[in-house]
Amino acid sequence: MGTHDWRAQLPPQTRQIKVDEITYKLNYYQSHGGGDDELVEVQKIARCYEQKTYAGAASQEDYLQKISSMILSLSEKWRSLLQPAIRQRIINKVVETLRRHFPYSGQEVDEVRKIATRFEEKIYRAAVSKSDYLRKISLKMLTLEAKGQNTGELCHQTLATMGGSLVHVTPQFSKAK
Repeated sequence: MGTHDWRAQLPPQTRQIKVDEITYKLNYYQSHGGGDDELVEVQKIARCYEQKTYAGAASQEDYLQKISSMILSLSEKWRSLLQPAIRQRIINKVVETLRRHFPYSGQEVDEVRKIATRFEEKIYRAAVSKSDYLRKISLKMLTLEAKGQNTGELCHQTLATMGGSLVHVTPQFSKAK
């Protein structure tokens, strides 16, 4: 089978599916809310990339691999654009929330920071976009705030789900007047 035979065997709908996948990823990760005009431009870019990849690929496997690599690189790009200062501010907010709702001794400050860092890293790695990252962090922080209103065992359960535990954590009780 010649190098060009694979193109004749690739159904046209497969190419359209790949263009649609690229368009979706470009729009999802790069969109700035430009509306229909921006979507048309994104579709043109996706179609152009697919056509160049199709023309330059040595085989169907090569074609699919190059398309997949491009889509994966788009998925990872948001991480490189997220400034380290933002991540550090989030870690500081987690530490602050823990300090407010789950008082701990001065000896445990480093452990709490490690827990907060592992918690943020876990969400960072699981997120598929910056908005997904921020949404997941927000939901976890709201959950943490809600659990902080409770006492004792919930404190240890919450810390365990965040990636750590503190031996000397004491729950914060509200005093009756």
